[in-house]
Amino acid sequence: MKKSNRLFICLVAGVLILAVSAAAAFGSVNGYSKYKEAVKSLALKSDNFTAQGTMKATFDGKEILSVQEEYAMDGHNVYSHSTAKEPGAQVSENYMTQINGVRTYFDADDDVYYESDGYVDEDSTAAANLLGVDADDEMAKRLVNFTEIAADTVVGELKNNFVQVGKENGSTLYQVEIAKNQVPSLVNAGLSLFAYGVSQGNASSYMVDYEDYSATLLNAYEKATGETLSADFKAGYDGGADEAWYEANQELMDKINEFSCQNWDETYYDVLEEKDGGIVYVKTDGSYDYYADYDAYAEAVPDQMGDDLERYVGEDMNLEKVLCNFGVDDQGNLTSNSIEATFTTTDKDGGTHTLVLTGDVTITNYGATTIQPLDVGGREKYVG
Repeated sequence: MKKSNRLFICLVAGVLILAVSAAAAFGSVNGYSKYKEAVKSLALKSDNFTAQGTMKATFDGKEILSVQEEYAMDGHNVYSHSTAKEPGAQVSENYMTQINGVRTYFDADDDVYYESDGYVDEDSTAAANLLGVDADDEMAKRLVNFTEIAADTVVGELKNNFVQVGKENGSTLYQVEIAKNQVPSLVNAGLSLFAYGVSQGNASSYMVDYEDYSATLLNAYEKATGETLSADFKAGYDGGADEAWYEANQELMDKINEFSCQNWDETYYDVLEEKDGGIVYVKTDGSYDYYADYDAYAEAVPDQMGDDLERYVGEDMNLEKVLCNFGVDDQGNLTSNSIEATFTTTDKDGGTHTLVLTGDVTITNYGATTIQPLDVGGREKYVG
């Protein structure tokens, strides 16, 4: 997706939940140790692998987010392909490669592709790993040490839940299941604190949001100048225009860019000042609706929320159960990791809800991954 690498989110979500709440007492320390070392190796040492992952979220049984991700790394060269599906929104799909310091990327519905350089190349001393940090850096070492000790401290409170379930394709497979009564109190105390903090932040919102920012800006320009913009220009301005279009419309683009810097939207911020906060939702024709808080806005305009999970956290949150399966090969590499975490949340009216997050990732081709140039199809290179 545009905002982040969803595979990374899937993996880290699984790692954090398991690291903090996985049952691995001293009788199962071997499996726990293998898992921990495999995760560390993938995050900080591995520089050549291919991964495929999915992430889903449901709220009271209704799917609110579905993401698929492909990710490959060969040193500083990387490839990613993300597809996200959100309620009330079109499927978002994007592609990216970074080869020899040049990044190429595009959205599936674009008519152009983008290219930028200045990224690390093969001669760079920057770290080539999933986290992009130097494992020998003193700050990184101390952070890893802290995380390990924190995880081990919580693990020491739990029963023997690690179970070796067999072997498959050269990997040893493990399963761990955490019941409600086994979740450490520290975990649920932290989740409760997090939920309350989110709810308080939502209650004190101060935001202007747009149904379609580009369309609203162009409509405001027309009203202010009396100039009518063609449908072709509006379509090109909103994205997907080629180099010839920009050359033909450069003068008008400059005028609109200048207009956009002239506080044309101050009316909406005046509303926030007058109301002492809240959310102003601006429609394409320039009209707007005001909402006193985030919850009211989310209920009225759910399509604008997208994959923002904050709206589902409520004012309190508890981890009910966790089921995790993972595989580690003979070289200590993590080959698979699936996790399902079930939470209960409490809304401001005292109602309870169920939030389920699932993530599934497989990692293959350690040491045998190569990155090919991105196939841009019939798209033309964007020239800004």
